[in-house]
Amino acid sequence: MSILAAATRRFWDEYLSALVISSLWLLAQVLIIPGPPATAALFAMSRATHDGQYWSAADAWAAFREHFWAAWRWGLPNLLVLGLGLYNLSVFWNVPGGVWSGLRWLWAVGLLVWLALNLFYWPFYFAADDRSLRNTYANCARFWLLHPATAAVLALVALVIGIAAVSTLLPVVLGAAFWLALVAETAVRRSLTLRTAE
Repeated sequence: MSILAAATRRFWDEYLSALVISSLWLLAQVLIIPGPPATAALFAMSRATHDGQYWSAADAWAAFREHFWAAWRWGLPNLLVLGLGLYNLSVFWNVPGGVWSGLRWLWAVGLLVWLALNLFYWPFYFAADDRSLRNTYANCARFWLLHPATAAVLALVALVIGIAAVSTLLPVVLGAAFWLALVAETAVRRSLTLRTAE
């Protein structure tokens, strides 16, 4: 797929920086409080890389500080949705019965859909004049409606990398977080370019 190839080419332009920022991003997720702003900074730097701009640690730090509160406006609903979903799955995992089995599938699918929407959140956030949660998620949903096959493939790639990262940490070591941010940025830019051309 051309999106993955284009993102990979850009990724190599900033490979060492991508390794460092991906590692710091993981540390921020473990510490929780800096997690959402670190995610915003990661996507902001992937946007700069997509545009061929050189960026430094100072730029990443500036993006972290600039988007701190906006990132937490995004992070709080994510913590709520992911927390409730994972809680329900873990607590009711072994409860017998068809209803509970159906609910487990519903919670799992709901979590996957939510994560798939969030893959494209920050590229749409940075591209929009209206940066509200509602508008940004509406743009993410619109992207899924306009490009369902592309979005599904990219979400599947992200899911596979996420599973591999949880089990081995190897994708994190190789800078996968930054690469996924570049993939999402590339996909959103192409979608917006197509929409502008119409």
